[in-house]
Amino acid sequence: MTAAHGYLLFLCLIWGLTFPLVQIALADASPFAFLAARFAIAVLIFPALAWKRVFRLNGDLLQKGLGLGLLLFAGFAFQTFGLACTTADRAAFITGLFVPFTPLFAWLLFRERIGGRLWLAVALAFTGLLIMSWPESGGVVNFGDVLVFGCAVVFALQVVMVDRWVHHDNEDQLTWLGFAFTLAAALLFLPFVPLHFHVTASLIWILLYCAIPGLAFAIWMQLRYQPKISSTAAAVIYATEPIFAALAAWAIQDHIPQRRTLIGAVFIVSAMLLSVPVQKVLNTMRTTAADPEESGRVART
Repeated sequence: MTAAHGYLLFLCLIWGLTFPLVQIALADASPFAFLAARFAIAVLIFPALAWKRVFRLNGDLLQKGLGLGLLLFAGFAFQTFGLACTTADRAAFITGLFVPFTPLFAWLLFRERIGGRLWLAVALAFTGLLIMSWPESGGVVNFGDVLVFGCAVVFALQVVMVDRWVHHDNEDQLTWLGFAFTLAAALLFLPFVPLHFHVTASLIWILLYCAIPGLAFAIWMQLRYQPKISSTAAAVIYATEPIFAALAAWAIQDHIPQRRTLIGAVFIVSAMLLSVPVQKVLNTMRTTAADPEESGRVART
């Protein structure tokens, strides 16, 4: 157990806020235009945060960076286009379905063993997300929901590959390469999709938030701290993101969560507590504050 659990929980808070903000921004920018602008800012900003190591590249890093970049591009493209067709909280909840997909891919691709406690936590998280994302009217799933479901599949693969590829010596390089390859892919698609981009004050500050704390800082934090725990434990923590997104949609868009949302939230919080007891996280964070070397130790749950 390490402080990584606490940092990843904070990451979910940052990401949860992006859902209603991106949906608001899409009134002024088409999905690919917003995506390209978001990653362009991240590509420019991140070297200023990690300039000493970010350009120390080799063939292996380029290959892994390309893989992570393609996964990031696909995941964010599905998610951004989906947000144009569905609500922010539904998009967040469906994105969270990557929780049960993560251990499945870890087992299928790498035969990673999953403990019974974590499988139970995953089952609880899946149940909560299913309750939250169940279609409100007649069982009809809209096109935005389908796109966001694709995002969930891709992000599950990304979590597994981060767990396999990223370590302390390459986290800065792979973070920046992921941004760069995602930007390149977005730019390649721009000539083939409808575009509009109307510069407004709200669009500017939303882009800055989504690109700097919501992308440059957040992906670096994911690549730095997720490898310190198992991919399944990380996925269960990521399942709290829909709760933060629902609260953000409530505060920003005045979208009041339905009763099924609150019921699903109970399942997700239960899954998180089963996988990562809050008291242990707090105790570990106190330990690492007193002993900085503790933050460098890797623990698998």
